[in-house]
Amino acid sequence: MLDAVHTRARRGHRTETGTLTSVPLTAEQRRQVALLLGTRWELSGKPVRLQDLAAKLAEHHLTVRGLVEALHGEQIEPDKAHRSRAQAEAAAERDRAATHLTESGVAPDVVERWLSDTGLPRPGSGELEALAEQVATVGTRLRNTSGGIRLAQLAADALHDAHALDADRQLGRGVARLLAIVHDLPRPQRAGRAWRAAWAGAGVMCDGVSSRVLALNLTLTGESPAARLCAAAPGEPVWLTLRSLTGTWTAPASDVFVCENPTVAEAAADALGQTCPPLVCTDGIASGAALDLLAGLATTGCTIHARADFDPAGFTIADQVLSVVPSALSWRFNARIYADECGLSAHHDAPDDLATAVAGLRVVYDRVRSPVHEERVLALLLSDLAVGAGIPTKTSVSSDTPPVMVGYGPRHAQCRDTK
Repeated sequence: MLDAVHTRARRGHRTETGTLTSVPLTAEQRRQVALLLGTRWELSGKPVRLQDLAAKLAEHHLTVRGLVEALHGEQIEPDKAHRSRAQAEAAAERDRAATHLTESGVAPDVVERWLSDTGLPRPGSGELEALAEQVATVGTRLRNTSGGIRLAQLAADALHDAHALDADRQLGRGVARLLAIVHDLPRPQRAGRAWRAAWAGAGVMCDGVSSRVLALNLTLTGESPAARLCAAAPGEPVWLTLRSLTGTWTAPASDVFVCENPTVAEAAADALGQTCPPLVCTDGIASGAALDLLAGLATTGCTIHARADFDPAGFTIADQVLSVVPSALSWRFNARIYADECGLSAHHDAPDDLATAVAGLRVVYDRVRSPVHEERVLALLLSDLAVGAGIPTKTSVSSDTPPVMVGYGPRHAQCRDTK
């Protein structure tokens, strides 16, 4: 009952008169209220009238509103007043954030564009001002640096934390997006090309060797070190880093298969060697190197066939691939294959395009929630790659029947723990 009075007060309604018709009371609750309003009211079955409650409380020098405020330990602020105060506080914080940046030397028009970024904290909690102050600190440090500094070194010098400006930190994204505005570059959304370009505009070099991707039989040509690495090891999986992918490179238009687990790449190398179609392995959640490589391959005209484990991380990888290659196709990553592995009897579709396949797969996975790793369908995947290599098998990429296992090389006897 008192909660209802509190709600009326917040909404600006009267609290000393009126009837609480929307408050149903149980027999026990009516008995408790009757200790104040009397047995006659209890037996009447009528709702509580606030004027009756106010009259009884007046005998104890209380008001209905005063009793509720005493129980809550604070005065009741009407919703309208609360919204007005919150809006005023948000506007004030936004102004303070802008002041931090302009006083550090950022142009007012750049500040306004930065403050309009949807990735920033909402003003009013203090987070936006704190972020702007740190961004200003980094900006000031950059202006006092001659250039050629590495990102981790900048973070350690300015913030005493070498990871403070990483792409998965809000401060790192905040500074990078400010630099992108200053240099009229695309807004960075992840640790990829736009991210590195934004920092490079301020003379900051990003780590190029921590981010890597596994590749098999990619035919890259050009000045990039990755092209020389791939050419030097045909039939062997090779690690490519962001650093090795710098410079110009291209690839012939072809089908490129994408998997999550190195076991698939190793098995493909053992079974098919140099005849295996181009294969990219993300080795878990796709890194910036993997996403840059796939985006570049798609740009050259390659058709991307992607898959991952049937689990939440696999869905994340699929979403990552789609973020850089929206036209990607599904490589056995669909509800039909998942249902077969889980022993589900209902018919399920197997769309060609990855986006549609993932949407249908999510529905089935959410009902079962039983992970199926790529190693469970390794025979099927190797058969698909064998078809791409021109080796006759009983199945193809569009088939739904189990394939014949392609023979392994001698290294397959070695055991590898990928989980």
